[in-house]
Amino acid sequence: MKRNSFFFGCIVGLISPMSALLISSLFSIGIQPLSLYVIAALINLLFIRFFYRSMLEQSARGVILITFVASLLLIFTEKLSLA
Repeated sequence: MKRNSFFFGCIVGLISPMSALLISSLFSIGIQPLSLYVIAALINLLFIRFFYRSMLEQSARGVILITFVASLLLIFTEKLSLA
């Protein structure tokens, strides 16, 4: 698998949200599940920065897509208020 591909970026982008989902569903730790998802989004932002600095633009675009989709899913499933 090429490192500079959209599919590779989507796979890498799924790692942190899936980890947050797994941690929040398996363990009842003292942190709120929402904060785990925010941390997952921040980790994805670090991946995006790394990919752009390494000239892997297609991979960065895949991570961006997964980050936005995960954020929208979180907003719709948790019924968060934007106001």
